Amino acid sequence: MNTSPPRAASPTGADSFAELARRIAERDLPSFGLTLRELFQATGDASASGQRIAGIVLRDPALTSRLLRAANAAHLGLGGHARVVTVSRAVVVLGLNPIRSLCVSALTVEAMAGGTRQTQRVQHALGRALHAAVQARDIGLRLRASRESAEQLFVEALLGSIGELAFWCFGGSHAQSLDQALREGQPAEQAEAAVLGTTLRAFGRELLRAWNLEALLRDSREVALARRLGQAAGAGTAPGGGWAGPAMREAVHAVAQLLGQNETDTLARLRDNAREALELARALGAHDAVASIPASAGAVQDSLEPPEPPQAPFPEADPQAQLRVLTEMSQAARSRRELPLLLETCVEGLHRAVGLDRAALCLLNPARNRLSARIAIGVDAAALRDKLHWDWSPDLESRWALNAPFWCKGEPGEPSGLLRATGAAQAFVAPFAVDGQLLGLFYADREASGRPLGNEQFESFQSFVALAQVIVRSLPRA
Repeated sequence: MNTSPPRAASPTGADSFAELARRIAERDLPSFGLTLRELFQATGDASASGQRIAGIVLRDPALTSRLLRAANAAHLGLGGHARVVTVSRAVVVLGLNPIRSLCVSALTVEAMAGGTRQTQRVQHALGRALHAAVQARDIGLRLRASRESAEQLFVEALLGSIGELAFWCFGGSHAQSLDQALREGQPAEQAEAAVLGTTLRAFGRELLRAWNLEALLRDSREVALARRLGQAAGAGTAPGGGWAGPAMREAVHAVAQLLGQNETDTLARLRDNAREALELARALGAHDAVASIPASAGAVQDSLEPPEPPQAPFPEADPQAQLRVLTEMSQAARSRRELPLLLETCVEGLHRAVGLDRAALCLLNPARNRLSARIAIGVDAAALRDKLHWDWSPDLESRWALNAPFWCKGEPGEPSGLLRATGAAQAFVAPFAVDGQLLGLFYADREASGRPLGNEQFESFQSFVALAQVIVRSLPRA
């Protein structure tokens, strides 16, 4: 009588691994794939502006929060720079390719944060992926790759694990079958082949193909070595911080040979990289993933306590943050070509630092017959952008009396149509004018939270708008 455990059934027909990948891509992770594609299109365009990248990030409050925490984390990107408060400034300080790496990291953590029955395997895969990404980037830099190429290695290493992450999150019964096979001691590749008919890495390629991003995986030697380090490592809390054992020694030796260094110096650098990966995981809010990063036991313990408190649903006024944003605004533009980034920083500051639920900038078209929202940030920003559109005329400009900031309360003589359009009971409105010519208007409210507007917020609103106009007037026209 055969008492061996049943072999996990391989997906067939409608459940083939390719169709399973497409189903996950289209049903469970559609926004993840869309945002990834937008990011790579934007950063791959030589004429792309920082404002375009910032706009992609700012659509998602959770992504924005993770990105800012990571950008300001110790040992990451900013180095000696002062803390940044806005995504717009982070893009300028870090540069397009490093900010893309952080965006992909933050997106991945966010997409896999929902939790499944296989949470432990998800977090283990996430920790190894972040570790491999940091190691691959550093190996590339030490081989004298350009910064852009090194950041591409980071992304390749991270997305090389997307199949494993997505499968454990959304693989359903197939994930349960693979988990059972692994628990019974089957080798990973054998178990993956039995359940999927392929490997999880190939499954990831199929996911990326569904998003038209398969070209990101180039089988780089640096990434292969970085993945080998992650596979050889034990847990960060293991004796020696996960760096003991013959498989790890062989992996370190292979890296040392590639770099032409001795193994002692190579090991020291690799351990520094692991600590950076741990800091990145912590900054991104992936606290459960740090135990799978081979840092010292003490470093892992430090990273586990205490986790950051949950973010408030609506931003509160922060005077220190307001000062930082005002400073960032003064640094955002040196020419009129950079105006979009300045204006994005201003609107972002109204939301994040002044504590307004949503803020927008509307601009007149060249024919001056249409006023439309160009930038909208905050709660339900997309819906607000859709509502802020009017046919424009000199008569309407005169009736609205747009000669100074005002607190719109729906009283006679005020532009009541503005409040009707946005559904707000009250709002702050200010003309955006340069050299006496109206270019558009700033708008902000607290309708989503129902919190009252106050004099303090109105004064801050006026300060932000006034500085934006002063900076625009001071910029050279050429």
